[in-house]
Amino acid sequence: MSSSFSEECTPAKQKYDTCFNDWYVNKFLKGDIHNRECDDLFYEYKQCLFKALKVKKVEPLLEAARKED
Repeated sequence: MSSSFSEECTPAKQKYDTCFNDWYVNKFLKGDIHNRECDDLFYEYKQCLFKALKVKKVEPLLEAARKED
């Protein structure tokens, strides 16, 4: 697994990646397409990442890119 964009978010990313990979191998590939069990971990990682994007002043660049698209 890779590190997160922001070092402080890496533990949350690793927890989510582990959950997702387990779901993918043990459920999705066997026909269970519903993945609600990793939602809380994804939310935790996403919140950490959004905070890091603001702190590192990347968020305005993302907004500008979205407007260009």
